[in-house]
Amino acid sequence: MSKISRKLTRRLLFQKLFILGFTNISDEDFMASFYFDDWNLEIDKNYYQEMQEIILDKEPIFIDLIKRYAPKFDIKNMSLLYVLPIFIASAEIFYLKEEIPIKVSLNEAIELAKIYSDDSVKKIVNWILNNILEDYDKLNEEIKTLIPNNSYSFFHK
Repeated sequence: MSKISRKLTRRLLFQKLFILGFTNISDEDFMASFYFDDWNLEIDKNYYQEMQEIILDKEPIFIDLIKRYAPKFDIKNMSLLYVLPIFIASAEIFYLKEEIPIKVSLNEAIELAKIYSDDSVKKIVNWILNNILEDYDKLNEEIKTLIPNNSYSFFHK
């Protein structure tokens, strides 16, 4: 009996977005590289697809959020390991149709940072996301009309 795993889905989303930072790979080819039958788990395909679309579409807005809350960092020199957990949490918080509690999105993003990087990344992700959380009400209104002020992209689209 298989069980849909949101944690696994987030991890696969992180991995797919990371790969898109280096090459353009189809979902079909990406998914074929995993042994789902051996894991007896299924991903949440709707969540995965919606999140990937949101992140690729709203990336300039997420980059602006990082610039706002981490102005000392040059976004062009930041690793995908830093930005992907922030992109994923921001997409869930501001754009995902399904309502996920904000604290869950933040905790899951910090968990991704722990899994795929080191303690310093976890601290930066935590700090930026907590600042976004503090300004949530203001940002939730502002983000609807925000016009990104950058043309940089991490992804090969």
